[in-house]
Amino acid sequence: MLTPADARESARAKLLRSHRSWTVGERPDPAFSCGLRPPTEQAVLADLPRAQAWVRQWREAALPEDIEVQWQERTWRSVGRQQIPVRLTAHTVEAVAAWVGGAPAREQRVFAQRVATVRRHAERWARSAAAHGAPSSPHLPDDGAAAREASPDDAVTPVLRRHAQRLTDLDEADFRAVVEVLDWLQEHPVAGMRPRQLPIRGVDSKWFGRHRSLLEALAAPFRPSASDPVVVSARGVLGVVDSHALVRLRILDPALRPAGIRDMDVPVEQASEWAVTPEHVLIVENSETLLCLPDAAGTIAVWGHGHDTTPASLPWLSEADLTYWGDLDSQGFAILHRYRARLPQLRTVLMDVETLEQFKDLWVAEPTPFRGSLSTLTSAEVRALERLRTAGDVRLEQERIPWSYALAALTSRLRLLP
Repeated sequence: MLTPADARESARAKLLRSHRSWTVGERPDPAFSCGLRPPTEQAVLADLPRAQAWVRQWREAALPEDIEVQWQERTWRSVGRQQIPVRLTAHTVEAVAAWVGGAPAREQRVFAQRVATVRRHAERWARSAAAHGAPSSPHLPDDGAAAREASPDDAVTPVLRRHAQRLTDLDEADFRAVVEVLDWLQEHPVAGMRPRQLPIRGVDSKWFGRHRSLLEALAAPFRPSASDPVVVSARGVLGVVDSHALVRLRILDPALRPAGIRDMDVPVEQASEWAVTPEHVLIVENSETLLCLPDAAGTIAVWGHGHDTTPASLPWLSEADLTYWGDLDSQGFAILHRYRARLPQLRTVLMDVETLEQFKDLWVAEPTPFRGSLSTLTSAEVRALERLRTAGDVRLEQERIPWSYALAALTSRLRLLP
């Protein structure tokens, strides 16, 4: 038998779990419903006082408007005709919040208010974008696909979903500042400035750094540059120069080294402007592997750095022969897929079934396997991925492969120098 306290706790858990999706998406009706698990005749006979107390609890329960309890008549031979509560239904999110109360209700109220505020301002941002020469309707980047026309509400809804908790957790002063700064940025160009140079009163570089990702996410649907991967990688959709957007390079051919420098951490924008034409580029996912690579003719090595596929935006990669060497696990193939979607000529090395089976004793469990679709993989890569999965979601990390074995495989791709 579910008591009012039990049902309220269940509603509390549902509110915490679902109020954000309810607020930014379709509002369900009912927002919450649960069966009350009424007793059987045998259970009533076994403990009549308990059953009577349970019914009394529901008769006396103080429920907000829009929450109702459904009662049914039960006729039992031993105890006669009885009215029994069987189901509780809350028709609105607000009714659930009013009943639950406390921190969950406050969180729901704050998020709903902030969503409404962002959507009001999104109309202004869309008008400002149109006035400054951006498309008349905001656009929504979709993993490199062509932008879709959308209303301001539709454009910001995915952002509100992704950043729901962050929007909720901001204190009121920071939330107001985020919205006001976005209002200002829609009217004033800041492309090429560093955070320290932003002429926004009260906004220093530390505040901008803490809130930059949220500002850029909310601004992206109203910025034409959001669909340009080179611009986004280098400066973000706001155009503010990111002091941390670096790409790490190891120049394997001495003839290509600027001033004899072998290893460089370079701002991606500067690396994009470098007038270099390597014959071959090797992307590796392990920084120690990068530093161990020997000299090779016409070759530059790049540190891939996980799912951050910023190096794919470097224009001089497009004409080079490309090789990718990542971890032999599902995440490694997911990263490969992201690179190959932008660099279709990319080939792999040491990411095949043969390498996987050669070092079976070095397998470990993959903590968070990737389950999505990877349409750019070759048949050989698909076989390797399937073997990883059928073996129980295992992985063979790049750095566990003996260096002598790895170097022999790389020699077949690179023209090593003596």
